[in-house]
Amino acid sequence: MIELSEQNVIDYLRAADRASQGEILVQSLSGGVANVVLKIFDTAAGAKIGTDMRTPGQIKLGKPDHRANEGACFVLKQPLPKFRTEAEWLVDIDRVLVERDCLQLLTELLPAGSVPEVLWFDEPNYILAINAAPTGSILWKKALLTGEAGGGGIAAANHAGMLLAFLHSSTINDAAMAKRYGDPKLFIQQRTEPYLLTTAQQHADVAPIIRTLADKLLAAKMCLIHGDFSPKNMFLVPEKEGPAIKDQGPEAKAPAFALAHLVLLDFEVAFYGHPAFDVATLVNHLLLKGFYHGKKWRPLMLLADAFWQTYRHTADRSLVNSAEALGGQLLGALLLARIDGKSPVEYITDPPMKDRIRTAAKAVLADQDTSLDHAMDTVSMHFEEPA
Repeated sequence: MIELSEQNVIDYLRAADRASQGEILVQSLSGGVANVVLKIFDTAAGAKIGTDMRTPGQIKLGKPDHRANEGACFVLKQPLPKFRTEAEWLVDIDRVLVERDCLQLLTELLPAGSVPEVLWFDEPNYILAINAAPTGSILWKKALLTGEAGGGGIAAANHAGMLLAFLHSSTINDAAMAKRYGDPKLFIQQRTEPYLLTTAQQHADVAPIIRTLADKLLAAKMCLIHGDFSPKNMFLVPEKEGPAIKDQGPEAKAPAFALAHLVLLDFEVAFYGHPAFDVATLVNHLLLKGFYHGKKWRPLMLLADAFWQTYRHTADRSLVNSAEALGGQLLGALLLARIDGKSPVEYITDPPMKDRIRTAAKAVLADQDTSLDHAMDTVSMHFEEPA
């Protein structure tokens, strides 16, 4: 099996007759800890741009057409068997088959443009080719951390809530999907073991609660979940034309654009399981970024609340009730996991801030009220005094 790299990808594409003989530009993208991800721009692919300026006589003589091609832009993704983490983390590379099938499924279930299109798949080499994000798109994680595009604004949170509600509600109690995506192997390898069980080993005082949560997640067979519903896996796509959104608050470092929709990425953890995992995952990431922004945490809490309220008013009522009931404790466990699990968030490095998050997480886990609303209120009491 070939191991893709910036150095060999052009030869690979041409040998497979997947690229032209013209100039090919290669950009290595962040694949997180799990994948090699390469963005390819084949400048000589696609239709010619403009009007053919050759005379009929020149065409008859076979003179070359010197117009530029429109080019083709796509992304190649190949899973790593060993993740790029300090602690050893091994995951079967057949997770890319789950992602391929899930993307093809969601192209039909979700609004147009909500997920990348699968262009082709090289099964012997486990290489997935998908179309690139639309021009001008911004990764939501980047926007939240830097303030670019106003952090995405409430519109991004609402879009995320609606998309997740569609994903969960359109796959509820589906025996065929449960069969295809219900094998717990990859969810254990990528979520319950590295996040929950690893964290439980380090925190004996809350270990029984966290282990029980892991068991509940594996036992539930309710709907198809994304498994990594995080801002790092969402592109903000702007309207082609439209006024900038000005009401983003003083924390915005740049004016926001009018948001057209979101594009969801990375479905290799897709699993037929419990809706609370996706809900709590996104709330967790938004609140962690609230801690990161120190005294300016309020906009992140508002985003988390907007996402949750949109989901709860859009998704199937049985799923909402399940997400609410388990979501609180799961939020606490995930807060702790992203500090002390196998994959801690890279942007929180300050020891006192880590301790603040640990305290908030354990307060949530120890509470008798396990609802998501109450858990979010509890976390809010552990932020810094707002600016």
